[in-house]
Amino acid sequence: MTDRPCSADELRALFLFERLTDAQLDWLCQRGRVESFPAGPVYAEGGPASRFLVLLSGTVVLSRRVGADDVEVCRTSQPGAHAGAWQAYLGDRVPQLYTNSMRVTEPSRFIVLDAAVFAELVTEWFPMAVHLIEGHVFYRTDLEELTAQRERLLARGAGWAISRPGRTTGASSRR
Repeated sequence: MTDRPCSADELRALFLFERLTDAQLDWLCQRGRVESFPAGPVYAEGGPASRFLVLLSGTVVLSRRVGADDVEVCRTSQPGAHAGAWQAYLGDRVPQLYTNSMRVTEPSRFIVLDAAVFAELVTEWFPMAVHLIEGHVFYRTDLEELTAQRERLLARGAGWAISRPGRTTGASSRR
């Protein structure tokens, strides 16, 4: 539900936006909206990540699904805390799904940006940061894939062939 209009002064008070210019704060207010949510779920892990939310007031609980359980990973009332479609600026290179679930424990207010608007903000205002984060995200993904491959090979007993760098194995290596 949309609340009162966005206020640049209210946004400026948040640690996340404290160093933005008046023009940037106006841009956020023009493209974002203030929404209030009653106590209860805001979005669910695995759903399409369509919104980036920044807490103005209230209490947020983030959780992750582990097997059949929802495990609380964060609880905060800190204005400026944010969650949601934070990977939107990576575009179609990563699944655009919520990586956690969010609920509020009391009526809570947020500045809400649609995912496409948040992606535009990040890529236009912080291109160097995007480059650095992309490098980290994709390097980490590659590293995790290589590590998982190595673990699978070791589990199959193939570790002898890959654990001795510079050595060959088998009859062809004998002279």
